[in-house]
Amino acid sequence: MKRRLVFNTASNIFTLFLKLAITFVMTPLLIKNMGNHDYGIWEMVGAVIGYMGILDLGIRPAVSRFASAFIAQKDEPALTRLFATAWYFLFAVGLLLAVSITFWAVFGADALAPAGESDNYKKYVWFLLIIAMQMLIVFPSYTAESFLEAYQEYYLKNNITIVNSVLGAVILFAYITPENALVLLALCNAIGICIKYIFLVWLMQYRRPFLSFRWAYFSWAQLKELLRFSIKTVIQGIAGRIESATDSLVIGFIMGPASVPLYSVPANLVGYVRMISWNFTHVFMPYFSALNALDDQKKIQEVYLTGSKLTVAPTIILAIGILLLGPEFLHIWVGEEIANSARSFLWVIVAFIVLPLLNPMSSRYLTAIDKHAFLAKWPLPFAFLNLALSLALIHPLGIFGVALGSLIPGLIFQPILLCVVCKHIGFSPWVYIRTSLLPWLLPAVLMTLTIVGLQHYLVIDSYGVLVTVAMAGSAVFGMVAWWFALDAGERAQLIGIVRRR
Repeated sequence: MKRRLVFNTASNIFTLFLKLAITFVMTPLLIKNMGNHDYGIWEMVGAVIGYMGILDLGIRPAVSRFASAFIAQKDEPALTRLFATAWYFLFAVGLLLAVSITFWAVFGADALAPAGESDNYKKYVWFLLIIAMQMLIVFPSYTAESFLEAYQEYYLKNNITIVNSVLGAVILFAYITPENALVLLALCNAIGICIKYIFLVWLMQYRRPFLSFRWAYFSWAQLKELLRFSIKTVIQGIAGRIESATDSLVIGFIMGPASVPLYSVPANLVGYVRMISWNFTHVFMPYFSALNALDDQKKIQEVYLTGSKLTVAPTIILAIGILLLGPEFLHIWVGEEIANSARSFLWVIVAFIVLPLLNPMSSRYLTAIDKHAFLAKWPLPFAFLNLALSLALIHPLGIFGVALGSLIPGLIFQPILLCVVCKHIGFSPWVYIRTSLLPWLLPAVLMTLTIVGLQHYLVIDSYGVLVTVAMAGSAVFGMVAWWFALDAGERAQLIGIVRRR
């Protein structure tokens, strides 16, 4: 199982870094061709669609959790019933979303056009219709993705994602123009995603013929059980969506869509830190679920501490790099306007993103053991506090106020979450801090000093110089961490993984 976890995590990380590389190449091209308004519309509509996605009522993680337990128990009839039940529920949700977005396209697309250009709104109609088609196909197919996660076969969807990402980027690079940019981006994205999920559905049934979405296997009792579990997840999802996606909407509605890229481009850059950590931890939720089904608490504690420790390290490296080198990178990458905007709030966004990643396994573990009621009960009030603070602070402080409004609730909530998780798992918060966080303090300090020192001697005006400084700081972190943060057993384990791969 450890080898499967390592392989799936490596596959997730490779896929993410490939997408990051594509984003690095494509973002300046998209901003140039779409302009700030349409790029802001892309971000805002994406946030709205994310809110609509909450209508799955948390079924996807629930399916992954239950399927993991059934797989551990080798209960094929239960898996068949679960597959069909989740399929029909998510199909109904996808149909509802498709109809809603189609209605928006037909009767409200002109609201997306720039002021004074409401007559030229046809591209926004096509943009919304493409998204509606995507929702109808993709939502029921999420069932197959959840089962892939339960079977620890992430590499399959990652391989398809790699091909889709590369082909989509090539098509966009070759054919994008200011006239077709928004529609072409939506079309490439929708076709790639739909092909991926259709293939996953076929593959899951081909490899495991007992899985079927025939209506005869649909079970109201199974759906009730899924919803009982997932209602806590959906409340958590609403909180997460308010926390992560509201900022762009607040800025877009109050300051205008053209202001959104000034915030969203730096925020998305920092957001990749969260995505990397998420990909490191994603494979652990079904693993914790299986261990919990086997009542192996000692193994859970070991995996939680070690997994958290190793996941925190790249988070710290990336956070330090973005905090110290982010403005220079943005200046080279997308220009002076966005870079100068980021200088005022980048440290706040880094703190907001990194703070929950210092305890990266919390939601995975609580969800796996069906103890995530806390994540449903408390994050929502803090998320609304986030929204209220952002709305209150945007007028006196602008974009900086929106960022600060996101950080303040996290400073209150995350220490409470750490105490709750440690109580459930069976050790004190100090044990977690001492084992998973403090070992990285010395490497982090020396990395920071290295980068700051190099900035005094070098002018960072090109990617070559920037990468050199970043690599030097990372190398210092790595060398110090190898001898002072990792114990002999962890070093031996990492050497063994490298040799096997």
